[in-house]
Formats: sequence, C-alpha cells, structure tokens
Amino acid sequence: MKEFVELDQADSYGEFVSKLVETSIDLPSGNVANILKADVKTKKDKCLLIMRYQLTTLK
Repeated sequence: MKEFVELDQADSYGEFVSKLVETSIDLPSGNVANILKADVKTKKDKCLLIMRYQLTTLK
C-alpha cells in the first residue's frame, strides 16, 4: 500500500507505523492483516507512507 502524507506529519506517521510492524490487525471482513513492513519515505517536498502486509483468514 502506498499513500501520500503531509510533509509536516511525516515524523508522526513514521513513529506510529513503526510500532505496527510484526503485529496483526483484525479486519471487519474476517481477514487478518499481518504487517510485515511500514515506513515513511521523504523525497523533496513529498512524503509517502509505505506498508507491506499479508492477508490471512480467521477460518
């Protein structure tokens, strides 16, 4: 997943998503998202939130 974030919020997002790595999130669909990697990349005047995850089912 890639999502642009505001430049002034990049540090806050980076701190938050770094805590999500190696955790699991239960989704309303019944799937589980295992967060493999998360980071905020800054290039010039743009920031990009990047997350890599694996979907699994609860069944």
